[in-house]
Amino acid sequence: MSSKPPAEISALIENHINGFNSQNNELFVSVFSDTAIIIDGIAPYRWLNPNAPANWLADVEKWRADLGVTYEHLSYEMGFWNIEGAYAYAVISGTLSVTIKGQTVARTGTLAYTFSKHADKWKIDSQAWGRTS
Repeated sequence: MSSKPPAEISALIENHINGFNSQNNELFVSVFSDTAIIIDGIAPYRWLNPNAPANWLADVEKWRADLGVTYEHLSYEMGFWNIEGAYAYAVISGTLSVTIKGQTVARTGTLAYTFSKHADKWKIDSQAWGRTS
């Protein structure tokens, strides 16, 4: 197995991270399937369909406003990935840099994804962030 997943999966991960980092909500939402689930470290911790990505983004906006977050950036490295037919799984290691009320903190973690093909096009079916620091 090469260190990078196939281009279609790599592109979804890259667009997911780029959409988050640039706060491009349209790009972010576009990578998810209609039945996507998101698990994250902010309340309510779990977003289910319908509209899990958009609902997660709305809660992230509230979280940013409540804490005074002015900047977020996730850098990452590809970790493990596997593809079996029309299904795939990938885990990346990430460092989330967050500026809260003028102070920048770094939080490390992993981001696990599941993917599946929808009409011959890969989409993210789930995203789960787990902090390690």
